[in-house]
Amino acid sequence: MKKLILLPLFAFLFTPFATQAQTSSSGSAIENTLGIGPRLGYYKADDAEEGSFYGGAQIRARLGRVVGLEGAIDYRTAQEYDLGEFSADVRQIPVTASALLFLPVSESFQPYGVAGLGAYYDMIDYNEEAESIPGLEDDHSVDFGYHLGFGLELPFNRNTALNVDYRYIFLDPGSDSFGDVEDADFSGNVLTVGLMFYM
Repeated sequence: MKKLILLPLFAFLFTPFATQAQTSSSGSAIENTLGIGPRLGYYKADDAEEGSFYGGAQIRARLGRVVGLEGAIDYRTAQEYDLGEFSADVRQIPVTASALLFLPVSESFQPYGVAGLGAYYDMIDYNEEAESIPGLEDDHSVDFGYHLGFGLELPFNRNTALNVDYRYIFLDPGSDSFGDVEDADFSGNVLTVGLMFYM
């Protein structure tokens, strides 16, 4: 929970851009454009002992004022899974693609829904207790999942916007990812803050 409190600090770092929103001219709607930018997030899998931060980059295409597309790649630091006789740390590199449906309430306040798919490269490192279990060793795997959520994009002008969103990831790695342990699941909650620079 203490880590989760730090996430709003990322948004705070970009508050200087907010002054541009007050001085930007009318007609600053973001549409029919492409943007790229950094993002920071917090991910907590349901079966993990605690969550972890992650960082990455996202690219968004705004196809008019309502429809958008997003691609993203991140690096997630390790989360520990207590698997009974042993534990494992799991790091991930997710590559995701999402569809965004915007509700253009105003030029400076645009909520959206998000749905998409992802490929997750999992790096599983077992603790010392696992060394005594035959056939169980550090492993890498690729799993596929999907996500649903909602968010808010806050344009400061035609070229800059802050976005904040929540997503739930549905990601079951399968029983072979942790040997014979079948109840470990990577599904969980994700909070993301991103800064977009549109062309």
